[in-house]
Amino acid sequence: MSDKLILRPSSLDSFVQCPQQWYRVFILGGISIPNSRAAIGTAIHKGVEEMWNDSIKAKTKIASRGSMADAAMEAFKEEEQKGLVYSGDESQGSCAKEIVIGMDTYVDDIVPWVVIPTGVEQRYNITITNHPIVGGISGCLDYVEEKLGIISDLKTSKRKHNVSNSSTQQSIYKYLVEENKIKVNVSNIQSVVLKAKPEGHVMDAQINMPKAKSVVNSLLDTLEVLEKDVINPDILFRGNPKYWLCSPKYCAFYNECKFVGN
Repeated sequence: MSDKLILRPSSLDSFVQCPQQWYRVFILGGISIPNSRAAIGTAIHKGVEEMWNDSIKAKTKIASRGSMADAAMEAFKEEEQKGLVYSGDESQGSCAKEIVIGMDTYVDDIVPWVVIPTGVEQRYNITITNHPIVGGISGCLDYVEEKLGIISDLKTSKRKHNVSNSSTQQSIYKYLVEENKIKVNVSNIQSVVLKAKPEGHVMDAQINMPKAKSVVNSLLDTLEVLEKDVINPDILFRGNPKYWLCSPKYCAFYNECKFVGN
């Protein structure tokens, strides 16, 4: 399975939104543009992970904001080394400030309402056999409480997260966990909103298993056709100029994409 493609729940939404971008990244090995908004989210995730790992060890909630900030900024610097593109008038300093605010918001608005998880950044896998390209599906969950059957995904953005936008991803996470013999009773989103007055929310995820399985099956079928090499990949993986990330700011392939402007 190691030499085959492993599907990630987070990538399935991108396949739905822009098959061409998905194809260029996951089949051709292209690299999308790393941007500061995504890097801020990565950093906050790392700080939250640090906090929960401390809490799991101590068996009580511990929020050492200094340790969280250190872990977060280390993660942000790693993103910078990948050729980070800053959005608008952002800078390293403004991003660092927003990262700290985001972690403070998580601690103040979300931590009091959730239990200590049994694990963070927990990976679950399933194997797909007899497929020419795909070897399995694998997802890493931000927050899992296996005894109570709770799974959560942390989202950071300037607007309150729209749960319908991550329905496929959250459904696949649930599927992965339950295929690993863990009953999921609660699936939710921990949303940190980085607006002028930051706020945190815990929201029920929108689970739609039939739709999620349809997306997976559609991708598997498309890749089987790709393997036969009988149809132009640009027909199988069409671009979507209406996708909100269809911009030279977010897509490294924008300037060479034949679907732009169509």
